[in-house]
Amino acid sequence: EEWSFVVGNFGAREGVKIGMPLRVKRGDEVVARLRVVDVRERICGAIIQESGKEKIKVGDRLEVDARPDVSVR
Repeated sequence: EEWSFVVGNFGAREGVKIGMPLRVKRGDEVVARLRVVDVRERICGAIIQESGKEKIKVGDRLEVDARPDVSVR
């Protein structure tokens, strides 16, 4: 089953805001780009805006996307 929503284990306490761009990384590869749509104290929810061939997996790393111009593979 494919999901278009990702939950991150960081939230308002860490400075996450609605609308913030995130990227999903596996090693050095960007797997997907996300946009935060919900923020709680310790978690956030984001929708997938762009994804490549690889599916997002538990254990992939979420980080703030400071370079939104780089494409997903």
